[in-house]
Amino acid sequence: RLATQCRAVLIGWPVGDLGFVSQNLECMKSSSALFPIKFEGLELGYTAALPLCPAFSDSLDGAGIHLIAGRNGSGKSTFIRTIAGLQKPLSGGIYWGDKDLRELRAYEQAQSIAFVSSTPPRSSGLQVNEVLSLLPSSELDRQRVLEEVDAGDWGDRRLSSLSDGQAQRVMLARALLQDTPWLALDEPTAFLDAPSRTAMWQTLTRLAQSGHAMLLASHDFQYLEGKEALLSVHAFTEKGWRDISEMERASEWEASL
Repeated sequence: RLATQCRAVLIGWPVGDLGFVSQNLECMKSSSALFPIKFEGLELGYTAALPLCPAFSDSLDGAGIHLIAGRNGSGKSTFIRTIAGLQKPLSGGIYWGDKDLRELRAYEQAQSIAFVSSTPPRSSGLQVNEVLSLLPSSELDRQRVLEEVDAGDWGDRRLSSLSDGQAQRVMLARALLQDTPWLALDEPTAFLDAPSRTAMWQTLTRLAQSGHAMLLASHDFQYLEGKEALLSVHAFTEKGWRDISEMERASEWEASL
């Protein structure tokens, strides 16, 4: 059970769903095409607490980076986790294409969206290749995704020996290996130093330009100003959810919060 829980944590599935992790690892790889994400009357928050913002409806579609901005505690991380199926909304519906998220089984969710948290796991004694081997994959595929995140020679290194920036690259490689239409990233550069942060943004924008769809919450949105990879910008403001895609400058995005 402990080994199964380790898999769940490293792969990004909720630990409470260990039965799925044990029984459905072989169902992991996705063959799904890119789909729009729609949400209607969505209220975010936690049970027995007030919603984080007024109910809202919108949709996100297309390959590229869909940026979610907001102040601390505004709801952006909760939104990422809710859209990714890791947390239930207080009310409202979420639709991946024509499918109601509430009706999808855990393995179907894992075939559609891969999640990268703000803090990579560091306590594991596993080597990088062993971390990636938790997903059904070939050695060639594992090497390919490591090279995609500029970590091609890290396979034999232990996760616990890596810096935060390096470990986060491994988690991004793991998400790419999951081979899903969407990547959901919750503040992926939050705990990185300046050089690692710059390198991570370069990697993310390159991946987005190559056809990956990303739902991404971040405070470091100045790195995305003027980038062709940026497809939409939405923010959790004092008045709630707002589409600010028409604004072109990071200073404008910040002022809207």
